Amino acid sequence: MLGPFVVSFFSLNFLPFSQTLEASHCSIKGLPLVRNITELPQDNYGREGLSHITVAGSILHGLKEVEVWLQTFAPGSRTPIHRHSCEEVFVVIKGSGTLYLASSSHKYPGKPQEHFIFSNSTFHIPVNDVHQVNYSPITNLLT
Repeated sequence: MLGPFVVSFFSLNFLPFSQTLEASHCSIKGLPLVRNITELPQDNYGREGLSHITVAGSILHGLKEVEVWLQTFAPGSRTPIHRHSCEEVFVVIKGSGTLYLASSSHKYPGKPQEHFIFSNSTFHIPVNDVHQVNYSPITNLLT
C-alpha cells in the first residue's frame, strides 16, 4: 500500500536583509517562533479525506500577506471547483493527481487546461483563476 498523497501549499515572502532582524520574532505574544507541526490544530472542514493544518496564517499568527497550509488528501478525493482572491502555490510532497485550471484572463475560458501533478512538483494558481485538483485513486496527496 502506498503512503499518503500530500499536497502542501507554501507561499514565501522574503524581506529585505535590513528588515530580517526586526522580523525574527513572532508577532503574537506567547506563541513560540518554532513550533512542532504535529501539535498544531487540524481540521477537515467537513470534507471527508481532507486533513488541513494552518502552519502560519492571519488569525493565529497575525500574518497579513501570506498563509502556509499543510494538507493531506485521501486517494480519489478532489477539491471543489473554486477560486481565490490571492495567488496560490502548491508543493506536492508525495502522490499524484490532475490540476484543472481555467484562466480568468480569457473572456470565454472554455474547457479548463488539464495538468498532471506528481511527487516533487510545484504549481502556481493565479489570482481568481478557477481550479480543481483531483487526486489519484491510488495514492494519498500530501501538499
